[in-house]
Amino acid sequence: MRTYKSALLLVVSLLVACSTEPVDTGSANAVAATNPLERVTIYRDAYGTPHVVADSNRGVYYGYGYAVATDRLFQMEMLRRTTQGRVAEVLGQAYLALDIKLRTSYDHRSVHEQLASLAPAEREILEAYAAGFSARINDVLANRESLLPGEFTEYGFLPQPWEAYDVAMAFVGSIAHRYSDFNSERDNLELLRSLEGRHGKDVAWSIFNASKWLWDAESPVTVPREGKQIEPPSPGRPAYLDSLLGDPAVSRLTLDNGGRFAGLTSDPRIAARQRQTLARDGFTGSPGFTGASNYWAMRNLQDAAAALVNGPQFGFASPGYVYGIGLHGGDFNAVGNTLLALPSLLFAHNNHIAWGSTAGISDQCDEFMLVLNPENPQQYLHRGAWHDFESWEEVIAVKDSKPVTVTVRRSAQGMVQAWLPEESVAWTRAWGWDGSEVASLLAWVMLATDRNLDDAHQRIGNMGTNINMYTMDRQGNISYVHAGRYPRRVVGHDPRLPAPGDGTFDWRGSRPYSDNPSVRNPAQNYIANWNNRPRADWISTDLWSYTWGRADRARIIFDALESRQGGSVADIDSVNREISFADVNAPFLLPYLFAAWEEVEATGPEAEALRRMQTWDRTWKVDDRGNYGPANALMESWVRHLLVAAIRDDVGEEMFHLYAATNYPNAALGPSIPNPPGVKVLVRNLDALVAGVDVEYDFFNGADARQVIRQAFSAAVNELVQAQGGQPGAWTLAAHPMQWKPYNFRGVPQASESAVHELPGYLHRGSENNLFVATGDGIEARDVLPPGQSAFVSVGGEASPHRSDQMSLYADFNYKPVPFSLEEVKAAAVSKTSLQIPR
Repeated sequence: MRTYKSALLLVVSLLVACSTEPVDTGSANAVAATNPLERVTIYRDAYGTPHVVADSNRGVYYGYGYAVATDRLFQMEMLRRTTQGRVAEVLGQAYLALDIKLRTSYDHRSVHEQLASLAPAEREILEAYAAGFSARINDVLANRESLLPGEFTEYGFLPQPWEAYDVAMAFVGSIAHRYSDFNSERDNLELLRSLEGRHGKDVAWSIFNASKWLWDAESPVTVPREGKQIEPPSPGRPAYLDSLLGDPAVSRLTLDNGGRFAGLTSDPRIAARQRQTLARDGFTGSPGFTGASNYWAMRNLQDAAAALVNGPQFGFASPGYVYGIGLHGGDFNAVGNTLLALPSLLFAHNNHIAWGSTAGISDQCDEFMLVLNPENPQQYLHRGAWHDFESWEEVIAVKDSKPVTVTVRRSAQGMVQAWLPEESVAWTRAWGWDGSEVASLLAWVMLATDRNLDDAHQRIGNMGTNINMYTMDRQGNISYVHAGRYPRRVVGHDPRLPAPGDGTFDWRGSRPYSDNPSVRNPAQNYIANWNNRPRADWISTDLWSYTWGRADRARIIFDALESRQGGSVADIDSVNREISFADVNAPFLLPYLFAAWEEVEATGPEAEALRRMQTWDRTWKVDDRGNYGPANALMESWVRHLLVAAIRDDVGEEMFHLYAATNYPNAALGPSIPNPPGVKVLVRNLDALVAGVDVEYDFFNGADARQVIRQAFSAAVNELVQAQGGQPGAWTLAAHPMQWKPYNFRGVPQASESAVHELPGYLHRGSENNLFVATGDGIEARDVLPPGQSAFVSVGGEASPHRSDQMSLYADFNYKPVPFSLEEVKAAAVSKTSLQIPR
């Protein structure tokens, strides 16, 4: 079937006429109804951003695919292979473990089935994108010397035609399998077991609740609170935990310091290195743990009805994770950008509504322990009987080696993640979005056709994946909904930990969409989110790196917006610069530092160090020598020593790596800087001590917390004196450069190894930033997508002028304009490509 479809695409592409010509700024000629060909025109502006103009949805998406393959062919080819587990086929044995992990963890057959059930008009969009993409590939293969990206020669293979399945999997693999498949339940069980061995069950459970709580009355929320919240008591230790058998260790993929896939933690050596990396760099760049984005919108501005800024934090890759596009024709008239050139526009507007998104970080997946039949490990116990796994074989091609065949298993709950016949157990995972991945994609695609907030809200209800969705209309109304399908769990199921898979704790369906947190035009006049708690009653996820508490960086955005009420569009935009340099821990920890020294006089270097902390502006700005200043050096050292002093003795060296990181930019950071788990734990503990309320567990062990804080600060001062001398004003901390690396989110090459871009210090902002302004009559847009729109470098080394031409814009917090109307598009165009395709 695949061979037949590829041949058909080749025949269709041979019927396509393509030419690049000077820009015609006049009106488009009417196309006669009898004309057997549809004209597709791609206009490009001074930054290389394509705007596709056609008569039909098919023409628009054909042009979209053609434009993407022109700009990002190698990146998208490697994305296709990454999402489908087909990397070893072209890169060899080094990526076999990755392919096995991806082929056995997800049911790719389901995506084929979902595609087959689409309505013809929906499927046409994906097929048209694939056909346009394939047409460009045929052009490239016919003129390799000038059109073939050099990476194909470097890695020794050629691109292949695309199908609708490839287009769908680009979305499924980078949204559902990345941003809606976070899970730490077995990691949490491993921590709990370690604590039980150290302290016994009762104390261990107290430490666990004090580390990974479900509710926090002071955590910032996107849907404003109504009245004072009373935290429910922490749940008791579930009795079923004693029935969970086997090794809970998760085989996670890891990356090396350069961002390349480095193996799985099922290898003890890689697991040990991963623990060291987490202790040093935190979870900010660890696959499977964290992802992030920010968003804020405000109404009733001095110079606009409303404005919004979105900063999706996908990571910093070369080429960039974000692709700019305009679609004009058929049902579509929208401009903006999207993750990895997906057919769905994630950050865009259609002049009626604008929309954006952030990662939801809610709990829509659970893991279950299955008991295997000791007489036949191909069966598991469920509802009192032995059942065969649904199983099938996947054959993985490996360059320069024989193919490898693996067995994939699925249980009643979902996909089997680990099958351990030697322990008579298996671990399986259930997803709230399972089976709705393609529907989620199409809902996002068709959101571009909605013209009001009511229709958009209804459309978002078809998204199964865990995403915060935001909309704004041209009149300045703003809206938020926490999208996704969330399970109805059995009473007594603690969602932070795995549960038995015997059927007792199977989900009882999904919660209705009406339960999802949402708000429109809140009285506070703004909507903001930095992956924080959606609503006051919404429980924290099991994900270790995201437990919602008072120590939450989102508070920085909320406070910035409060100070800008009634301001201008420029005021709203300036929040981005403020948060990009802000210390996310300082607002929550420094008050405790200063209080600890109120009744004790500091002397010598300690006194000078304390004064510097008191006058510090709480920002991280690199100097012209690539260093941060004295207060930054002090803050990093003090927080590091404080975490050791307060927590390490309680959790032990074996598990301290989970709490140890400070998340400061002297280390290599990933897409974003969340407040580290250890800091969240300390702030919650200190808040309770000051308020005089009971704590789940006191990490200060009854000692005077103020004394521990002072001792940690003294240790930091002594460390810096020993390393840099006794003059605090001369202390520095070397900045780790901010790097756009040539690997994707799974560590697969997507450009030549030399394609690295750098800034001297970390900017805590989006992989792209877009600014949408509601004028009352329409919507205006600006954005910046570093390094640049195109990734093309020819076999001979000739690079596109748009490979990195947005880096300076990004570094200076500037934008490029995003034209919307056809007249604006033509006026901004510097080139024009015409295609003709059969109607």
